[in-house]
Amino acid sequence: MGAISMLRSAGKYPTYVLFVLMLVYLVNQMDRYVLAVSSKPMARDIHFGSRICEFANGSTSAFCTNATDQASCEIRFVPWNSSDSVNGSMYCIWTYSGTGIQYEVLAGPVFIVMFTLVGVTLSPMADRKKTNRRGWLAIAVLCWSLMNVLTSFANAYWQLVLTRLGLGVFEAICTPFAVSLINDYFDRNLQGTAIGVYNWGIYIGFSMAFALKLLIEAVGWRWTFRISGFPGIFLSALMFLTVKEPTRQNLVISPTGSPAPDSASTAPKVRVSKLTRLKEMIKELLKFEIILVMFTSGIRNAGGYVLAYNVNEFFSTRDVNVAEYMSWVPLVGGMLGAALGGFASDRLSKKYGLQGRLMLLVASQLLAAPFAFGVVFLPNATAAFISLLITFTLGEAYLGVSIAIVTTMVSSRARTFSVAVFIFIISNIGGNATLLVPEMNAALPNGLQDTLTILYCSGYLIAAIMFFITLMRLRRHQELSMPASLLHNVQLDDTEDFRLPASPLGGEDDDDETDGVSQRAPLVRRSKPRHMTLSQVDDRDMAECQTWTQAIAVNWRRSSIDSPDSDFAASAPAGLGGEELQMRSYNTHSPTLTADC
Repeated sequence: MGAISMLRSAGKYPTYVLFVLMLVYLVNQMDRYVLAVSSKPMARDIHFGSRICEFANGSTSAFCTNATDQASCEIRFVPWNSSDSVNGSMYCIWTYSGTGIQYEVLAGPVFIVMFTLVGVTLSPMADRKKTNRRGWLAIAVLCWSLMNVLTSFANAYWQLVLTRLGLGVFEAICTPFAVSLINDYFDRNLQGTAIGVYNWGIYIGFSMAFALKLLIEAVGWRWTFRISGFPGIFLSALMFLTVKEPTRQNLVISPTGSPAPDSASTAPKVRVSKLTRLKEMIKELLKFEIILVMFTSGIRNAGGYVLAYNVNEFFSTRDVNVAEYMSWVPLVGGMLGAALGGFASDRLSKKYGLQGRLMLLVASQLLAAPFAFGVVFLPNATAAFISLLITFTLGEAYLGVSIAIVTTMVSSRARTFSVAVFIFIISNIGGNATLLVPEMNAALPNGLQDTLTILYCSGYLIAAIMFFITLMRLRRHQELSMPASLLHNVQLDDTEDFRLPASPLGGEDDDDETDGVSQRAPLVRRSKPRHMTLSQVDDRDMAECQTWTQAIAVNWRRSSIDSPDSDFAASAPAGLGGEELQMRSYNTHSPTLTADC
């Protein structure tokens, strides 16, 4: 309820737009994962992937599955009164299983290659003022839905490859452009919650893909693909007719907690080449903390991909209808995890800054890890799916919170590009991890169980460790570690010469830092008036202005000030719109700092 009330504070129309974007993401995920639930009948119809021996009606039994080739499979006839006879099916057939390297390539690399390349290439367009993000997104929804419809007409494996490539091209536009719209409809205090609600689309779409499996027996896999494509056509029209392209506010949070215009919008206009702009955005993403968050999220995403595309095979030997569980477990658990995680991260962020979001990620991955192992090792299928429900609820906050962290750590000009690079990294790690499954299954003693233990379960523990390392890195830089209220009543020492601290977020000075102070930061000498220029600051937005204010207060401690009427003023460069950090001393014995970004 707290998350919903927070969104209501943004207004009815922004909340409506958010739910439309969530529905778009729902269709995105459903169209992507319908392959996972239809691979078996599709493979038997088109003839691709691995082959297995099973009863003619599709039932499994050691009597058939022990056969290793077509000759030994098809000579097996079961007497009518044998215990191995299933529903009177008295013979085995050598058929396609819907698994194997061709399936894994179709599920992973074929889709991921175009998905990631197009995402990174087109994402900078979303940051251009002339780009109609609503229009691009609406066209993309229409096109990827048509790709799913075209898949239903495929009669050869290469045709599946082409339609899967097309699906990757158009789905790549979705999240970078959607998150860019969310950034303009919601201020930063609501980003974690808003992105969490947007990510509901992952879990609803994933669950609906498994719900579509129930249609396959009734209408076949071809009509299942057509049905999955129709909602996107409707949503495309809905976006064109009801969603407005918002004014690019690029809102940030001022020291008083109220929205303030991004300084990038008030800075002097300077014509910069596209190559220079790209280099500057890449430079922003090379911060150690951003790289670590992205690769950690990729490891978690790899586990999700491997489980999603192999859950049917893993539970195939148990007497359980996988679709009945997977049609609601990811939906309920994922929605709860994304919404509660986003809400909690926003609340922690208000108190602890980015460190609060990272604290949540560390705790959530540690709490979810035992239940992830339960999914793989619990012998009872029902208990395993209940464990999966808890795993989703506790561990799925990572995606939305990680995106909020990355977009907060870069300037407004690089936010959409940062989301595209984030998706590029996690999708390549996750999507290509599926290629490891056939080889690992063959090499490990317990086959798929051991593979899931390594690629899925262990991912939670690895993620917790890596998020913790990121947290310690940020804490060492003292980013937002001191609440803004403590900026008042900071004692200053009487050092004559000193250097400004390195950027708490890391940056170009990190390579030369020693004990948290940049060796390349400008040397400042006390003189009257005490005026200090932050010449090493790049084009940083107002949120980072606050961070610098806190770092200055932490690192520049003076016990007395010679003149009670003098000012400490640190002038920000043009990148911050010429704003000043005013540090005013009211008396010699009890100096007080006030910051105004």
